[in-house]
Amino acid sequence: MAYQIRSGDTLSGIASRYHTSVGALMRANPQIHNANLIYAGQRLDIPGSSDSFQPAPGTGGNRYTVRSGDTLSAIGARFGVPYMDIARANGLSNPNLIRVGQQLVIPGRNAPTPGPAPTPTPTPTPTPTGPVSGIENRPGVKGNAAQTIAFFMSKGLTKAQAAGIAGNLLYESGFNPNAVGDGGTSFGVAQWHNGRGTAMKQWTAAHGYATNSFKGQLEYLWHELNNGESYALGKLRATTSAYDAGMAFCRYFERPAYINPARGQAAQNFYATN
Repeated sequence: MAYQIRSGDTLSGIASRYHTSVGALMRANPQIHNANLIYAGQRLDIPGSSDSFQPAPGTGGNRYTVRSGDTLSAIGARFGVPYMDIARANGLSNPNLIRVGQQLVIPGRNAPTPGPAPTPTPTPTPTPTGPVSGIENRPGVKGNAAQTIAFFMSKGLTKAQAAGIAGNLLYESGFNPNAVGDGGTSFGVAQWHNGRGTAMKQWTAAHGYATNSFKGQLEYLWHELNNGESYALGKLRATTSAYDAGMAFCRYFERPAYINPARGQAAQNFYATN
């Protein structure tokens, strides 16, 4: 169950009230790094509940139990809620740190147990600020770093920021829109995982692209950055060097288990040679 901390609460007092331990509370709430540092309004998961999806009283929403392979952005897409809203509703200081079995409050929804991710409502992509010519659009044909940089610069990013994306796509897929990874659960140039991969295929098909079109997948990536991944776009826009852009895109959009500095170095190399 979820509990909202009140003024005067202590972690040991909450643990006693719910017949658990401070250690169990901290394991269930990885956003808490110091048992003595909690604040009023912060939400805690109280360990011991076995419900996978149930009403969350007083929130106007529901609770969802994290499953293997889930990401916060995929959960947000499943329920039509921006993932940063879910992070704020659960007091998550780092939206990349969720664990299997963790219960999340899904704000603003009173839906039944979720099924597959719904077909997204098409959202027009922003008007390009320049031409987007020469971007590979044949189904299944690889693109390259130069095309990636040209594409995202046409959307208004700096060359360094666009090179940051290119450095990550090199490591995710080698710019191959047919790439499949993680045991058949990740797809395309950005290796969209599970529900995100499904959403990518639905969006590209709805917008007249082959699901394995390099250009179509770049268009979807830009759509995602301007919608459910707007937090990652903000972090990317705040960078001024290609290296920093590559690391920001890695940390906030791709969110791999290991933040590899080679992605930033690849971005720097692409910036210098394209």
